[in-house]
Amino acid sequence: MLIDVSYFVSGPRHIQNASTSKTAGADSLAVTGHIEAYIKKLQPVFLESMLGEKEAGYAMDYLDMSDDEGNEDTEPSKYEIVCNKLKEPFADYVLFHILRDSSSEATITGNVRLKCANEYISPVNAQVIAWNRMVSANVKFIQWARDGNCPIDLVTQTNMLIKINQFNL
Repeated sequence: MLIDVSYFVSGPRHIQNASTSKTAGADSLAVTGHIEAYIKKLQPVFLESMLGEKEAGYAMDYLDMSDDEGNEDTEPSKYEIVCNKLKEPFADYVLFHILRDSSSEATITGNVRLKCANEYISPVNAQVIAWNRMVSANVKFIQWARDGNCPIDLVTQTNMLIKINQFNL
């Protein structure tokens, strides 16, 4: 996998009860499982948006192979170099989707907004911050690639490079 739950344990992407501990409680295990499911679901979508369909497939193959083999002390492959540059923006992409999906609950009669006991920032503001932080990192990645440092040919979707605001303007 490109990232793991450790990106959500503390810092600006902190999700309550996220834990990397093997002895975590039931709440932490549920949160960790939820985050891991998002990572697994969104990784191919993000890579395809940033690299293009062909290169994303190769990057996914590399990530699957590196998960199976573990770390080796060899020269980094071109996909390792690219994937390392995309870890932080992908973590923000995952956080954006988690926040977006958990701000309301769908029922048969419509959407119900959930109440948060620990509300420090509105979910909409947190989503905007996460997305815009991702876009800033993606722009730096594209600039790095344009400077001739990227070992692969990129086909990046433009929506991954456009900031948003809470009013969707």
